[in-house]
Amino acid sequence: MKNNGFHRPSRTVHRKAALFILLSLSILFVSTSTVFRVPDLFHGYVIGNIQKAFAAVGSFVSRTVGAVSELRNIKKDYEALLAKMQEYELKEREFTSLIEENKRLKDLLGLTSFPDAKKIAAHIIARDPGNTYSSFVIDKGYNEGIRKYMPVIAFQDGVEGLVGKIIDVKASTSTLQPLYDQRFFAAARLAKTRAEGLANGRGFRDAPMTLLYIPKTEMDTLKQGDIVVTSGLDQVFPQDIIIGRVGSYQLNEFSSSLVIEVQPAIDLSRVEYVFAIENQGALTSYAGGKQ
Repeated sequence: MKNNGFHRPSRTVHRKAALFILLSLSILFVSTSTVFRVPDLFHGYVIGNIQKAFAAVGSFVSRTVGAVSELRNIKKDYEALLAKMQEYELKEREFTSLIEENKRLKDLLGLTSFPDAKKIAAHIIARDPGNTYSSFVIDKGYNEGIRKYMPVIAFQDGVEGLVGKIIDVKASTSTLQPLYDQRFFAAARLAKTRAEGLANGRGFRDAPMTLLYIPKTEMDTLKQGDIVVTSGLDQVFPQDIIIGRVGSYQLNEFSSSLVIEVQPAIDLSRVEYVFAIENQGALTSYAGGKQ
């Protein structure tokens, strides 16, 4: 082959050149003391990064532990506040109950009738199971001055009305027969016309009473809502205690009198406190009762 005067470097030349460059770099590296800085570089980059990682982990753990501790404290504070709130709610209910009780007692003190009669306040504590639950038991008895056949009244919604009468007396409790008992009778009259009759219970608390023996001549003037009061003629109940108001009425076909339904003035399902009234006429007439 003809030589054109250009020779390509051989592989040996390349190797020698590479070795020469590597040797030069090594001498440069040693001469500049870079070799002594290798531990510092390792520490600065590798160890430093490891330390940063551990520091980050430690900070995370510290913050987590702090957050857990703070959460526990918040939970304790929440439970303490919840207990206080429940205590305040209980006190609020007790306060509301006291307000209602105070209102009821104020209503009782508002009784104005019978200023000269002895009135004994009593609390209804039970129903008498021996009387088919048609009578009440009050917490006052012979020791407090309660006597048999005493009239019993109550004050409710601004109205003073008849509740019943005492039918049995013990040392510290008494039994009250309510006016809705079918064995209950009271001499009564229409407050407007003074026509006289007899009020009788029907045996059910929610049922109206019956007013009997009112002359049929009263039909022309009788109106729904007219007040019915005690007449006092039975010498058991003082006169003019409100019994209730006239509801419906009709003429008895085979009689000269009217049959009148009377809605009691006192709702006995809501009565808690009552007054027993000393009625001298009743005590004299019923001398057979416990004195």
